[in-house]
Amino acid sequence: MAPREIVSRERRTRGAARRDVGLASARGLAALPAALVLAFGSGGCRGGPPGPFPDAPVVLVSIDTLRADRLPAYGYPAGRTPRLDAFAREGLVFENVVSPCPLTLPAHASLFTGLRPPRHGVRDNIGYTLSGEAPTLAARFREAGRPTGAAVSAFVMRAATGMARGFEHYDDALTVDAAAGALSAQQRDGAVAVESLLGWIGGRREAPFFAFLHLYEPHAPYEPPAAYRGLADPYDGEVAYADELVGRLLDGLRKAGVYERAVIAVVSDHGEGLGDHGEQEHGFFLYRETVRVPLLLRLPGGERGGGRVAGLARLEDVPPTLLELAGLPAEGLDGASLVPALSGGRLEPRPAYSETFYPRFHFGWSELLAVSDERWRYIHAPRPELYDVTADPGEKRNLAGERPEAAAAMKAWLEREVGRGEPAAPEPVPPEVEEALRALGYVGGRRADAVPGEGGRADPKDKVAVYEAYRQAAGLRLRGENERAAAALRAVLAEEPAMLDAWEDLGVALLRLGREREGRSALERALAGDPGRASTHLALARAHALAGRTDEAAAHATAASIREPGQAFEALAQMMLAEGRHRDAGEYARRSLAADPRRALSHFVLGAVAQREGRCAEAVAAFRRAAEAQARQMRLVVPGLHARSADCLARLGRGAEAEREFRAELAEIPHSREGRVGLALLLRSEGRDAESRDVLGGIVTAHPRPGPDEYWIVVRTLAGLGDGSAAEEWAAEARRRFPADPRYRKGAGPR
Repeated sequence: MAPREIVSRERRTRGAARRDVGLASARGLAALPAALVLAFGSGGCRGGPPGPFPDAPVVLVSIDTLRADRLPAYGYPAGRTPRLDAFAREGLVFENVVSPCPLTLPAHASLFTGLRPPRHGVRDNIGYTLSGEAPTLAARFREAGRPTGAAVSAFVMRAATGMARGFEHYDDALTVDAAAGALSAQQRDGAVAVESLLGWIGGRREAPFFAFLHLYEPHAPYEPPAAYRGLADPYDGEVAYADELVGRLLDGLRKAGVYERAVIAVVSDHGEGLGDHGEQEHGFFLYRETVRVPLLLRLPGGERGGGRVAGLARLEDVPPTLLELAGLPAEGLDGASLVPALSGGRLEPRPAYSETFYPRFHFGWSELLAVSDERWRYIHAPRPELYDVTADPGEKRNLAGERPEAAAAMKAWLEREVGRGEPAAPEPVPPEVEEALRALGYVGGRRADAVPGEGGRADPKDKVAVYEAYRQAAGLRLRGENERAAAALRAVLAEEPAMLDAWEDLGVALLRLGREREGRSALERALAGDPGRASTHLALARAHALAGRTDEAAAHATAASIREPGQAFEALAQMMLAEGRHRDAGEYARRSLAADPRRALSHFVLGAVAQREGRCAEAVAAFRRAAEAQARQMRLVVPGLHARSADCLARLGRGAEAEREFRAELAEIPHSREGRVGLALLLRSEGRDAESRDVLGGIVTAHPRPGPDEYWIVVRTLAGLGDGSAAEEWAAEARRRFPADPRYRKGAGPR
């Protein structure tokens, strides 16, 4: 039922008795009180709604982490986005669009389903999977007989999260650079995703397909290509590169003959804090900088181009809009089609819901809920906030105390529409998934069962400084700046000693600095807060194993197996393999795979055991399964995987295959000793002596910081192959660079 509307003129005639925005009548409890919304003008009519366009391809582009107010189309003078500017002139610009969550996975779940997070059930980037109960946009198009394809650019959007449901083609394969560290395994250059999607579109250009492109460029860290580093703000440089990538997609659509007849929408999942309220990135707060997103829509032939649509839209309105434009039904959604407003230029008044449980799930602090209309924004927190965004778009003045009736009415809407029920707690995930998301900046690992202190959960407003300090400290650790990370983490823990992830991060940083006793002490503090923490047990297992304390290492790995059997038994398998206990290594590897068949290293251990026991055909098959598992998990390379497979292939007389595997090893680890020595021996056996010497020399020339050991391997291998002159040349170079090393003294010679 529609609520009673109270407009500004009405309040003026009734005097000062009702200074605050009025409450809904009892008949209007099913919707936000329109007393909280200014009356909307009709905006005029331009001949009725456009469409439908049943033969039009539909292309949806999501530019991750793009603030609306950082685009010239939304009034930002410093931006450099010529392709999006031109696209906006050909299409329609929605002036005020609100995301339901400032996190990638929940926001995209709403973008795909047209549902708010309480209904689709995805409340965070970690521990949730989009269920099959809610039909996705791709599933609706596919059920209508239309091809569906997607290409995404970050680990958080991997198919395993349920985002691929309904897509017949979903490219989430990330390029891996082993030398670049963990982050390289979690995201890829959007240019790769653009080319992938255009390749898929190229085979379906005549069909009314549905295509989705996900770009990750504006997301931190802000490291734009050189062409865009001249902008004052690196974030703007990232946005400028995303603009170039959108341009490449649009050019590809033109070349394929698709552009003019397509429905194309460009949107973002959420914005970025950029320090406006103390939050640098996103997920922690619900202010406009993180929940207001752009939405640009181009209709076939540029129909209605150049228009702007006023009023409030929601991200969950995009699916019913695209479905209506395609002539398809869209029942059971929280979102409403925006098509009726494309003629009048103004949207009907509807409330917009937003939430973040990130502070609660990861740190034990309070969640935040918000409701917005065209004028007011209410944020439900331990200390509630109310902003008049028409007068205060930067949300600097909290009016909750001055406008209690407005705040109470919006709070009542949240209670009616969302309720007070507890969200489903996030499911446990493997430690490497947590680490992958940490590499993207999503720090913290507490769960929904974190116990509130006296007086309830802490207000995130009171914790943003310590949160930002921890986020920066965790980033230092991930970048390998362990000394600085340790100092920063100690400062964080002085403020928040119950932050278990900070204790674990501190322990890992100290271990990498060689301060084993301090590192183990910090890890044990994390275990004191949660005795079953699998990631902490595994970190301690690695520390003890490196120190040669096998029994202690095995005890911690066994403890980790209660919560994370796949990774824990894999760690035990690796320990046993290193000790030469092949039977035990194989048994633990099989137990790991029984818990999680995707464990690449467990397949590798089985291959290594078979290789050492002379069962080469069996080893090759296991190594192949390891490579396939590694590719599916978007993990970093497994050193020696291809080289060991190549060794077995060579022993089986399959020389050409062996060479391909050796070269695959070098493509992943260019200075691989195992790969280069093995390939050099293979080439020498085939009489390809010059190639053999070049390959072997790469142990030094391809190494970023070659030392005397790298030279010694080259010298000894060449000597062993009977190539004394080449061995002496390398030994002479080693004597020049490392004169104190006794192995290279004149006359010593390689033995």
